[in-house]
Amino acid sequence: MTKYRVGLGVTGGIAAYKAVEVLRLLQKAGCDVQVCMTRHATEFVRPLTFRSLTEKHVIVDDYDPANPDPIAHVNFSQGIDLLLVVPATANIIAKFAYGLADDFLSATYLASTAPVMIAPAMNTTMWENASVRRNVKRLRSDGVHFVEPVAGELACKTIGTGKLEDVENIVKQALLLLETRDRRQETGDKRQVSEDASMAPTSGLQSPVSDLVGERFLITVGGTREAIDPVRFISNHSSGKMGFAVAEAAAARGAKVTVIAGATTVEPPANVKVVSAVSADEMYAAVTKALRNSTVFVGAAAVADYAPANAASGKIKKDGRDFMILELKKTPDILAEVSKKRPKGMLVVGFAAETNDVIGYARSKMEKKGLDMVIANDITKKGAGFNTDTNIATLIAKSGQTELPLMSKREMADKILDELVKLRNTAKAV
Repeated sequence: MTKYRVGLGVTGGIAAYKAVEVLRLLQKAGCDVQVCMTRHATEFVRPLTFRSLTEKHVIVDDYDPANPDPIAHVNFSQGIDLLLVVPATANIIAKFAYGLADDFLSATYLASTAPVMIAPAMNTTMWENASVRRNVKRLRSDGVHFVEPVAGELACKTIGTGKLEDVENIVKQALLLLETRDRRQETGDKRQVSEDASMAPTSGLQSPVSDLVGERFLITVGGTREAIDPVRFISNHSSGKMGFAVAEAAAARGAKVTVIAGATTVEPPANVKVVSAVSADEMYAAVTKALRNSTVFVGAAAVADYAPANAASGKIKKDGRDFMILELKKTPDILAEVSKKRPKGMLVVGFAAETNDVIGYARSKMEKKGLDMVIANDITKKGAGFNTDTNIATLIAKSGQTELPLMSKREMADKILDELVKLRNTAKAV
């Protein structure tokens, strides 16, 4: 029995050959896959490859005499549960963003009512170009899902962000999106289903949400590193993905965003100011400096609670040592200090990553530190916690709590911001 019907769009980049691997993994997961390609994509991979694997006609041109369906862009788009584009070039992203329909894939995008997921791949300079960032931002606001490119050695032999994400992760995120929609429909969450439907791209020109215009966000992300000696340090598993997702979402909704970043494993989003801070002391100093110019503080960083009391000036040798004892001292409680010293009207939000009694500890944290909201994570749950692209959380505020099921961290970022907007509106009404 077919699990899902996926339309796989392939565009003309050197990573086009990886779309074959994506196809095979989708098929192994029980998906029925139909492929369409741009003309330039056929210069990298022949349509025959995909036709052999799917036993279906691979569509490149609606008007090709060999095409059995004269209105394929409509029928193709209406018969799928997901449109997945791998790889997505800067060109196709621009076409989608501005509603152009000069080839089969771009016409299919406009005709599709299914969710759309894009996995970009391009040169680093192209990915970081202001026009590409604007187009990505526009598509995100239209509800398009992105599997971000990663850093690595590119086909042009340069090192940077722009490499196609691993095919296993692309397929994992695609299946997660489909399964999440199924769960929402099965549980009768009509509000969410309606929201999902409204996010389906139509013209590609939908106005972005701008409900955070005028807000100035200060966000801490990543983990801190507390030096033992010039070589070793104490740290944690934080990747910065959740904090950067909040930063990206806030900027997309009109806020000015400053990020104080510790150690992270992902690139920061465009259109945000990033200040590096390695240790807890450095992060505290950077936050203190930027605090008075901010209206919202989000403490998403995993700040070390303790640091070595006396870091060695040279590398500690293990010769003659079977054990080593470290004396630790408490680091500044950045979240508590921000809440205590906050400018008038500032909203302060914290995260609570726990392994047991998650809600109890999160509520205690909110009360002790005087926070407006806490995002509680049970990091023992599959798909939640550090170094994942997804998360599960409970948003806790004085007005109550909201359960957020498994979803991408970028989707969760917007849910968090929705609650922040409600808090701000409530504060204004008082």
